Amino acid sequence: MKIPSYIREDLDWWKNNILVAKNSLNRLNKFELEIFTDASVTGWGAMCGDNKTHGYWNDVETQKHINILELFAALFGLKCFASNKSNCDIILRIDNTTAISYINRMGGMQCSELSQTAKRLWQWCEERNILVFASYISSSDNFEADIESRRLEKETEWELSDFAFKIILNKFSIPDIDLFASRHNKKCNLYVSWFRDPNSMTADAFTISWETFLFYAFPPFSMILRVLRKIQNSQCRGILVVPFWPSQPWFPLFNLLLDSELITFKPGINLLSSSDREPHPLHRKLTLVAGILSNRRTN
Repeated sequence: MKIPSYIREDLDWWKNNILVAKNSLNRLNKFELEIFTDASVTGWGAMCGDNKTHGYWNDVETQKHINILELFAALFGLKCFASNKSNCDIILRIDNTTAISYINRMGGMQCSELSQTAKRLWQWCEERNILVFASYISSSDNFEADIESRRLEKETEWELSDFAFKIILNKFSIPDIDLFASRHNKKCNLYVSWFRDPNSMTADAFTISWETFLFYAFPPFSMILRVLRKIQNSQCRGILVVPFWPSQPWFPLFNLLLDSELITFKPGINLLSSSDREPHPLHRKLTLVAGILSNRRTN
């Protein structure tokens, strides 16, 4: 009988760690963080202290059982709020008893996918020597995380189509970082999110220096002027995608900073899409342009 690969991995782990692995009950008396998480059919939410964050599921994840999504939400909550923690204990507040059981038992026998997802959570914690304990909280008391799991600002989540991005790569170069992205619509492995995101480098691109990267940026339209000011006031260089709106007050500054030929993308139903693959409401008349911008021409 062939042993499944996931069971073989578990046996190998015990073989390598049985003499050193331990779980002291004395540790579970002071939690450094208390993280509330929740999942809905559309997304996930997490809260820690006064900080909140949220995200949505991709097409594959939306087909998964809610118990699995609750485990994903717990893992994402840890990644968002505890990525800089180590050698500590953290309590997770969850309103799903199945997820709680699989976390506290470090897996289970009833569902291999649930067990594998719990394993991912514990592997992440093991790398940081973090001990987590999941505790039940009623849905009514977990309302803030629940609200986050159902919230989505589509206006900040419009994604440029892959075919348009490939044109940009062929014309210019492969960027190092995507400054305005989420785990679903990122165009680079290294990216910055607007809210806390489980896999992003950090949150809020305006809080970091852009000078060490060739960046890619497709910012929310309301932030274009702020992006242009950031480029103008620093020694950075990167690819910027904006609407072709010559009448906008920021457009002369865009032209001033432009350091390449423009790529023009004509209106199309597939040019921009939201998290749930809906076309942009302006898709019939929205023209986009892309170019490399730097402050060379202004110095």
